[in-house]
Amino acid sequence: MTVKASLDEGVQAIADGDWQTLTSLLSDRFFAYSPSDDEPTAGQRIVEIVTHLKAAMPDLAVSISNLASEGDLVTATVSLTGTHLNPLWGSPGTGNVVEWVNQVTIKLIDDRLAVRFDDVTFPDSVAVLRQLGLVNPPDEMDKPLPHPVSVPQFLLKVVMTGQAGDKECTHFDQIRVTEPTTRVCAECFSQGVNWPALRMCLTCGFVGCCDTSKNTHMIKHHQETGHPLMRSMRMNEGWVWCYVDNAFFEKDLLGKYPV
Repeated sequence: MTVKASLDEGVQAIADGDWQTLTSLLSDRFFAYSPSDDEPTAGQRIVEIVTHLKAAMPDLAVSISNLASEGDLVTATVSLTGTHLNPLWGSPGTGNVVEWVNQVTIKLIDDRLAVRFDDVTFPDSVAVLRQLGLVNPPDEMDKPLPHPVSVPQFLLKVVMTGQAGDKECTHFDQIRVTEPTTRVCAECFSQGVNWPALRMCLTCGFVGCCDTSKNTHMIKHHQETGHPLMRSMRMNEGWVWCYVDNAFFEKDLLGKYPV
């Protein structure tokens, strides 16, 4: 089967909610790396996200255009559109018509599709998440979300780093603590200031407000101490961010470095 034929079948599978066919078309590998045995495959990751999007936007439509061959690779433009009617990751339906357009490069791995999203940018991705009610409006970023939203950590990694694989990081040896002993930003609390989310330093356990809060105590802590790694404390997230390497890691990283 050609790349175009596989893409056309995948578009139809999404329209029909035929996740078995979609899974069969997608490579187990990502474009640039193979998940380890204890990780979901690329196909499983993608199908999980598309399944949730389809449930939230029953009219979700995908279109492929501008296909061009470059050696053994195919480039294309992928457009997703849909009306956000039903809950998605904790956000109720907003009624917004959502559109996301991205350039992709596709290659066949064992006759199955591996897709790389070539121009994922943080601002553009946040704009789409905002349409879905998963991120506050720009003038309310320093406030807690009105709903207990929990975006899949894999999707957050792609949004924040532009890639599915983990970035290189040489700071894991500085992990000294992984669980918090407090659930407040002490400095904000003393000032009577609220915060949207909390973060914890994995070197010393300092707990501070996140980078969209008014006081940004966590990044200030990093700047003052050089401690590179922090984890999210919002709900049960636990994802990890390295300020030095601009690298995102899912929560299971914490279990690999018991302290």
